[in-house]
Amino acid sequence: MVFLLKLTICWGFFALLYSLLLRKETFFVANRVYLLGTMAAGVVLAACPNLIPAYKEANGIHVIALPAVSAGFHQAAEASRQLKGMDYIWMVYFLGVAGMLARTGWGIYRLVGMARAGNAEPLPGGTVLIRSAAVTTPFSFFKWIFVPAENREDLPDDGAQHILAHERAHAEGWHSVDVMLLELVCALFWFHPLAHWYRRSLRTVHEYLADAHASRLTDKKQYGLLLIRQSQSGMPVAFANHFFQSPLKQRLIMLMKKHSPRARALRYTLVLPLAALFVLLFQQAPVLAQEVKSAYIDASPKPTTIAIGMMDNNPEPFLRPTDCNKAPEYIGGMNAMAQFISKNLQYPNPVDGIYQEGTVVVSFTIKEDGYLKDVHLTEMAAEDRTLPAAYEAEALRVISMLPQWTPGKKDCKPAAFELCVPIKFKTDGASATSSAGDQVMDLFDVQSVPQFPGGDKAMMDYFVQNIKYPENIKNDTQVSSKVIAYRFVVEKDGSVSNIEVLNGAGFDERLVAEGVRAIGAMPKWAPGMKDGALARVYFTLPIRFKLK
Repeated sequence: MVFLLKLTICWGFFALLYSLLLRKETFFVANRVYLLGTMAAGVVLAACPNLIPAYKEANGIHVIALPAVSAGFHQAAEASRQLKGMDYIWMVYFLGVAGMLARTGWGIYRLVGMARAGNAEPLPGGTVLIRSAAVTTPFSFFKWIFVPAENREDLPDDGAQHILAHERAHAEGWHSVDVMLLELVCALFWFHPLAHWYRRSLRTVHEYLADAHASRLTDKKQYGLLLIRQSQSGMPVAFANHFFQSPLKQRLIMLMKKHSPRARALRYTLVLPLAALFVLLFQQAPVLAQEVKSAYIDASPKPTTIAIGMMDNNPEPFLRPTDCNKAPEYIGGMNAMAQFISKNLQYPNPVDGIYQEGTVVVSFTIKEDGYLKDVHLTEMAAEDRTLPAAYEAEALRVISMLPQWTPGKKDCKPAAFELCVPIKFKTDGASATSSAGDQVMDLFDVQSVPQFPGGDKAMMDYFVQNIKYPENIKNDTQVSSKVIAYRFVVEKDGSVSNIEVLNGAGFDERLVAEGVRAIGAMPKWAPGMKDGALARVYFTLPIRFKLK
C-alpha cells in the first residue's frame, strides 16, 4: 500500500506538470521522452526510497532491545492454513494481470497470423508492407505495416500514399516498443488510472509525430480532410499504431497548429528543476513527517536502550532518551509487531516427526527513513544455537517482511538504530513454565508490562552507574561495539530471577559476568499484570559494551 501511495503521488505530479506545461506544445519528441522517463521514474522512486540518503549519522548505529515474541506452532499453522483478506486481494490482482496479459498475447497471436497469411512486400527503411484480406484499415506493428488486400475506392488519389507515410513514421520511429512497454505497465497496474493515462497520452504523441511526418507530403488541410473522411473506418487491433485512431479532434488541432517557438522550449528547463525539487522532497518526506507524527504516536510500551560506553574508565550512556533522542517505533506499537510476526511465521517442518522449541535472536537496522536493512542473526557460537537452520531462516524471513517504521532520532536528527528481537518457537502455544511450575508469561501475553522504578531513563542511569569494567580490558578488541543479550524473569514481587545469557559464548567472560551481576543487583520492578492478577514475566535485554 505504501508503494502504491508513493507511485500515485509521483505519477500524479508528473502528469500534472505535463498537462499544465507541455501537452499543447509541438515538441513531440521531447514529450515522448518526458512521458516514458517520468513513468519509469515514478516506479523507481516508489520502489527505491533510498536513492537520495535522508541524512548521514556520524555517530554510528544505536542498539535497541525489543521484548521476546513468542510464535506457537498451532497459532502459526492455523494462520498459514487460512486465507486472509490480503490473500483475496492478491488473487484478484493476479487475475487482473493474467487477463491483461492474455489480451495482449491474443493480439500478438492475431498479428502474427495476419503477417503469415498476407502478401509481404519489402519497403525502403527495413519496413515490410503486408496486404491481408483480414485488414480493414491500415495499421503498423514494429516493422510490419498492414493494409487491406484491395485498394480503397473511397480514398483520394494520393490518400493511400499519405496513409502509408503515416504508418512508416510509426514503424521507423519504433513506436511499437513504447506501446508494448505501456501494455506491460498497464497489465501490472491494471487497476491504476494513471497507468492508462500514460498509455493514452503516449499513443496520442505517437499520432502527432506520424501526422507531422505524413503531412509534409501534402497540404495540411487536405491531410486533415483525409483524417475526417476516414475517422469512422473500422476498429484497430488492440495495441497496434492505427492511422484512424482517435482522438481525432486533438490530432486536427495539433496538425493545424503552428510550431511552438523555440523560446517555449524553456518550459522543459523549468520542468527539470521542478521535478528535481519534487524528487528531493519526496525522498525526505519520511524525515520531514517525523516531527509531525511524533506528537500523535500511540503511547505503547517503549523499547529499552541499554548501551554502555567507556572513556578513561568512566562509563557513560551511548544514548539517553530525551526529546531529541527517540527510538524507532513500529507503527501500531510493539503488540502490532508481535501480531504481524505471529501471523506471518510458518513453523518449519518437523525433523523425525518432532517440532523443535527454542529462541532465535534476530538483529536488524532501522535506517533513517524507517526501512529495514542488514537483517541477521546475533553473534552466537555454534554450540549456543539449539535450533536447526530452518528455524533461523524462518525468523530472518519474517523479520525481513516488517514494514516501514517511524524512524528514530539522535540529537534531533534522524539516525540509524540497530534492534534485536528474540523469537521464541514453542509447539503448544502456551507460555514457558519455571521449575516450580509457576507460569512465566511473555511480555506480549500480559496487559501491564513490568516497569523498572523510574522508567527507562532511570534504568539506563542505573546501568551507567553500576556497570564496572574489568581491569586491562580497554584495549580488548572483543569488547568494542559487542552486544550481549540477557533474559530474566520479573517475579510477582518485582524481584529479578532466572538470569540467562542468550549469546555469551565467544565474549569476554568478565563482561558477561558483569552484565549478570548488574542485572541481578537491580532494585525491585513494578510487576506485570495479567487478567487483573500479578504475573511472572520474561524480559529480554541486550547490553552493548562499547569502548570509545
